[in-house]
Amino acid sequence: MVMNEVLRNDWPLQSEARKFYGDPLDESNLVIIRPAWPITASWNGNPVKGIRIHRRCAESLDRVLDSIWRASDRSLETIREWGMHLFGGSYVYRNRRGGFGLSMHAYGCAVDFDPARNRLGDPEPNFRNVREVLEAFDSEGWEWGGNWERPDGMHWQAARTK
Repeated sequence: MVMNEVLRNDWPLQSEARKFYGDPLDESNLVIIRPAWPITASWNGNPVKGIRIHRRCAESLDRVLDSIWRASDRSLETIREWGMHLFGGSYVYRNRRGGFGLSMHAYGCAVDFDPARNRLGDPEPNFRNVREVLEAFDSEGWEWGGNWERPDGMHWQAARTK
């Protein structure tokens, strides 16, 4: 069991991420989650061993991925159709794109999948058509960037904007 797990909808506001997740440079807060299916780096096609994520949202992400795997009927073909095999990133210390302050990726509470079909700014990201993936993240209270004013359809975060 991961310590300090939170329940659905208890994720902090982005403005409270440092208080909730701690120092973003403290990588001892990060753990590795491994989906039941193989994932590859979207930027170079190399296999990815796991997803580095903050321990406070790791168990939740594990449940999300398990739900997606079950919804796919444990089919790699379906996972590929949905784009969940194309990992776009998780923890990286950086600022928000086009904004001020740190990205939620810097806190280890954000993940990206299938960036090519879910680009930042695309008003019709592919994931909008993949109900199973949207419902899995929503069931754990993860916010989807595809619903933002400037859509970011590849992105989910365990932090609220409102």
